[in-house]
Amino acid sequence: MAKLTLATVEKRIAALQKTAEKLKTKDKGPAIKAILAMMAKHDISVSDLRVGGKVVAKTKRSNRKPVAAKYEDPKSGKTWTGRGRTPLWLSEAEAAGTSRDQFLIKQPAGN
Repeated sequence: MAKLTLATVEKRIAALQKTAEKLKTKDKGPAIKAILAMMAKHDISVSDLRVGGKVVAKTKRSNRKPVAAKYEDPKSGKTWTGRGRTPLWLSEAEAAGTSRDQFLIKQPAGN
């Protein structure tokens, strides 16, 4: 058996990597065709699959209207609907002893 050199081994590795890439490409062809056929059958686009890097399903949005603000910071004018995470300005005020009710937006009579 001939003595192997680093150059010989590197050439063999490069040749094997090239062969591996060809095999990967060859194997992908049928899978890609099958995926495209299923996407067409179910009317799915690439944008339906990826939104913000996350895989999502196609959903119908209801005709929900935005929620009106319930609280307002009188200093900055920032508002909060009362849903989700409590904003920093309100958390800090509550920590300082202020009641959340003091930030309620006064609704006109009849609403």
